[in-house]
Amino acid sequence: MSSSALSAPSAVLGVLAAELRKARSFPAIGRTLLFGVLALLIAAVFVMSQAGQFLAQGRGDELGGLTTADFILILLHDGQVIPILLGAWVVGQDIPIGPRQTVFLATAKRGTLFAVKIVATAIVALVTAIVCVAATLVPLAVAGADSTGTIALAPYWWLSGYWVVVAVVTAALVAATRSITFTVVPILVWTIGLSDRLAAQIPALSGALDQAFKYAYLQAGAMPSATVLIAAAVQVVVALAVGAVLYARRDVR
Repeated sequence: MSSSALSAPSAVLGVLAAELRKARSFPAIGRTLLFGVLALLIAAVFVMSQAGQFLAQGRGDELGGLTTADFILILLHDGQVIPILLGAWVVGQDIPIGPRQTVFLATAKRGTLFAVKIVATAIVALVTAIVCVAATLVPLAVAGADSTGTIALAPYWWLSGYWVVVAVVTAALVAATRSITFTVVPILVWTIGLSDRLAAQIPALSGALDQAFKYAYLQAGAMPSATVLIAAAVQVVVALAVGAVLYARRDVR
């Protein structure tokens, strides 16, 4: 890809369109989206069915005070695996190995190319979030929403925003490490396994990226404090900066 190919705005848009087409045609991305939607839909139907049975049997207290809408949000919270994988795939499919190393080394304007890939990642993650949220809300809507008979959308906007952010951060770190495995495994261990446990013991970790958004969408769409939002923004900027620098300077002699 020549320098001029990434110079004009129209050319950049063309590259972005090409990246989106490439993402759409990459098998791992399509399968991740398909399996993610199916898994969330099946899980939502199961949760709704179980919650309905508990209520019908007068065992509503066993739900721990959670509404069916709360359970759907918890499912989507665990579904963050989907955008993490998507962020890794969008950039990871172009990790230069073998013949692709030559193509990568010949690519000029790597900083611009990195930015285009990040935008493509954000678009893919946003579309995925909308599709997955819609899939999980169908059973909730059919069942008559939660106990109030309505569906509060604010938490789902926060969750969709988180999916975009975590996908972008994952993509940036994959660009920095040049490894899907060494990026995705630690992120999953942190977000799914360690984050809640450590944040409970160390209050300062409540400002971690995943914790900031979790507070927003699992706490009835509550707005995080300005301090927490700034801390989250700093983490995103650092990840993007590290990814951009290492991606642009990689193998430059």
